[in-house]
Amino acid sequence: MYDEWTLLDTGRKLRPGVWLHGMSKPKQHEAAAPVDTWVCGPLHIEAQTFDGTENNFGRLLRFKNTAGRWRSWAMPMELLKGDGSDLRGELLAMGLELDPFARQTLACYLQERAPRKRIRCALQVGWCGDVFVLPDAVIGPNAAGVIFQSGERSHDEHGQAGSLDGWQTEIAARAMGNPLFVLALSAAFAGPLLKRTNTEGGGLHFVGDSSTGKTTILEAACSVWGGPGYRRSWRATANGMEGAAALFNDCLLALDEISECDPREVGAIVYALGNGRGKQRASRTGAARSVSRWQAIIVSTGERTIGTTMMEGGHRTKAGQAVRLLDIPAARQFGCFDTLHDLPTGTALSDAIKRAAGLHYGHAGRAFLERLTHDGRDMAARLETIKTKLPAFNPPDAEGQGRRAAGRFALLALAGELATDYGITGWPEGAALEAAAIGFQVWRAARGKGNDERRQILERLTGFLERHGDSRFSDWIADGSMIRDRAGWWKPDDQGGRLYLFNADGLREALRGFDFKQALDVLEAAGVVPKASATGVRSRAESIGGRKVRVYPVRADALHEVGNGA
Repeated sequence: MYDEWTLLDTGRKLRPGVWLHGMSKPKQHEAAAPVDTWVCGPLHIEAQTFDGTENNFGRLLRFKNTAGRWRSWAMPMELLKGDGSDLRGELLAMGLELDPFARQTLACYLQERAPRKRIRCALQVGWCGDVFVLPDAVIGPNAAGVIFQSGERSHDEHGQAGSLDGWQTEIAARAMGNPLFVLALSAAFAGPLLKRTNTEGGGLHFVGDSSTGKTTILEAACSVWGGPGYRRSWRATANGMEGAAALFNDCLLALDEISECDPREVGAIVYALGNGRGKQRASRTGAARSVSRWQAIIVSTGERTIGTTMMEGGHRTKAGQAVRLLDIPAARQFGCFDTLHDLPTGTALSDAIKRAAGLHYGHAGRAFLERLTHDGRDMAARLETIKTKLPAFNPPDAEGQGRRAAGRFALLALAGELATDYGITGWPEGAALEAAAIGFQVWRAARGKGNDERRQILERLTGFLERHGDSRFSDWIADGSMIRDRAGWWKPDDQGGRLYLFNADGLREALRGFDFKQALDVLEAAGVVPKASATGVRSRAESIGGRKVRVYPVRADALHEVGNGA
């Protein structure tokens, strides 16, 4: 390896780079002669890399590109397989000059000797022990012992521009008085706290009409970590979204405009993003491949809710999906904003924030990590205090799903308050807590009280009766009446209303998509159907048209009352 032009004893002057010095094969009556072959530009092998399980070995390379600048790259050894064309393509794209005829020689040079220096590699952005890994930096007390290793040459998501002071003045300061804006910026800081608090991933979905500022606050949240290339679109398949989520492990995953996604894919994407695990796939041999994993806080936008989008694809929203990505109506005084900060309109404020997000980005997240990686406080205990001690996140009438949502908002409150405590946001103490409490109230008001699954069961049965009450049911004393696709009969109840007598097929059709026994338990608890018998039988025998039929009685008035109260 020669870093500069070098003069050999033979008088030959060699250009900078890696050279192979050998001897020619001796010919008849001729001695072997020295042969000098140039392989590539200056390229040092600094260290051997491998992960915590002593797999995914690689080489830490330092090389000079054709622009004359030195750069480093942790190269996975697997790129040397086959003819090594993938490796050569990456090196060429990064600016290293290569001899096109020295393909095997380069591979031999890279693996001839394993360097004595060893460094732990991280294959994903995020936590690696007590340090936090970004594509171009490792932050934490033991940062020198870890390197980011990737088979791809560039990760422009976590870029930097402008300054932290500019971000504080032109973005964070304008969030004051705008709770949804504060909530979005707090969410941007929450990703690194997921592991520190043992919390599952998930996030917020801002819903509202076009041009209300949803994308603006999304871009502002992205500016915590990177620039214009950080934001992602919902226009992806479930498989493609797995790859995107892995890029933003322990960080913020920002998704814009849900209407661009195939409605049939939305449910699977929401579950995958919240669970933090990709689909199980088989290798060429049929063995199970390793499953990609991630944790991320998601901030999403759209003109439609998660449930409305899924309904377009013919699916209902399950309770787990609704709690993983919480619908937040973006309907404040000026779109997403309550305060304009001396600007004439919400549009002017939105434009100013967008310009600032394109000028100052990537500094706030790193400053947050610099403090967080040296902060030894028990973050899980601090989160538990917010969830249990503050009434705003512990309402007395909240049930399981509501408490899960309250925990999500409490995490965002903790993240925003920590960023304030670290001197990053410039907000007064308690601003992030107040914004998270307002966000929780907005979510509860839009969702309504009670359990999502319970409400959906009641709405499904109510809707079925409204559509088919007169066409698929007849008076129970009418003998021989012809009803196509009969779902049951009806008779007057003791309150002057109707008691619908569903046959088994009719009730199962009305509750399609729900576990039948679970749905009957919900209806019984709501007083819509009678209690089960001592033997657990739900149906009962009724004399209809001179014959005994087993039916499920449903009180229409009770269904209407509990439906309105849900």
